[in-house]
Amino acid sequence: MTSCNTRTVPRRFGAARHPRSQRRAGLLLAAALGLGGGTPAVAEAEESCAANLTCDALQPARVTRPPIWEPPDLGQLVFRPFAEPVATADGAGVASAPRTWEEPTTGLRFVRIPGGCYEAPEGVDEPRAPVCLEPFDMGVYEVSFDDYDRFAQETARDLPDDKGWGRGQRPVINVNVYDAMNFARWLGRQSGQRFRLPTEMEWEHAARAGSQSPYPWGDEPGTNRANCDGCGSAWDGQSTAPVGSFAPNAWGLYDMTGNVAEWTCSIRAPDPETWSAQVCDGRYESRRRVLRNGAWSDPPSRLVAGWRDWNAAVRRTEEMGFRLVRELGAGERTAGSAAAVGGAGR
Repeated sequence: MTSCNTRTVPRRFGAARHPRSQRRAGLLLAAALGLGGGTPAVAEAEESCAANLTCDALQPARVTRPPIWEPPDLGQLVFRPFAEPVATADGAGVASAPRTWEEPTTGLRFVRIPGGCYEAPEGVDEPRAPVCLEPFDMGVYEVSFDDYDRFAQETARDLPDDKGWGRGQRPVINVNVYDAMNFARWLGRQSGQRFRLPTEMEWEHAARAGSQSPYPWGDEPGTNRANCDGCGSAWDGQSTAPVGSFAPNAWGLYDMTGNVAEWTCSIRAPDPETWSAQVCDGRYESRRRVLRNGAWSDPPSRLVAGWRDWNAAVRRTEEMGFRLVRELGAGERTAGSAAAVGGAGR
């Protein structure tokens, strides 16, 4: 009999977001396997068969776990931009995003994120391969209900549930990876551009905005700087906040800290030999995708730039949303001028 070998990395970044839903899934699996609920065998079979949709789930199978692996910690590396850095208002001397771009049909705004390489600091004996990223445009805001509802109505899709919190400029929630991918394709047809979800390294690069600190503004979460469970905002632990309710980071991006966890196009990779900082998987399949950013219901510890979570690509919850990347044409990938982007509202 074929066994189900999962490639699960232990969830060292936090507990599952919805244990009750996972418990119900475990009971259903137990019934299908003819087992009593709540046993370790059921938990093992549930995790392994969920990770491998082609497995023969007639009997519980042992789960073999590879060694823990993590993507590079960008906070321990130094960002060296392709463009010459310029002095910012705080004198930090990191390269700032040169300009913004507006999608003409919807008015969605994107900001240019400079390309460059993350390298080991001077004096580090252990050699590390640099993590290099090409420049790209990132959505200034998380995609809102206003943005998504227009797409849903024009394509005859069901409108996502807003949990009674309101729609408008709140970030769209209860959307999965494929909803986001379809929104990106629809948006591309409006303007002839290519949009997609960011990779997890693109997301962290944009969130850090040249900073090595845990939060874009420093080492501590502070008060009323973001929306989370314990951030000191008006929405703490209760609901999402309208996009752009807090100050942007140094590159002009809003809500890269808190509000909703954001889907990326990166599959949670257990094998470092097959992982790449720039792999974006656009296939329609159910493997788990990486989420970046902490949500309105998460503690401040999950809002740090390096926080990493994952969920099934088909999953929809009130904690998960997304923002898009616009891929640049060959003529746009030049260094260009590095001028700071202001934090103008939407």
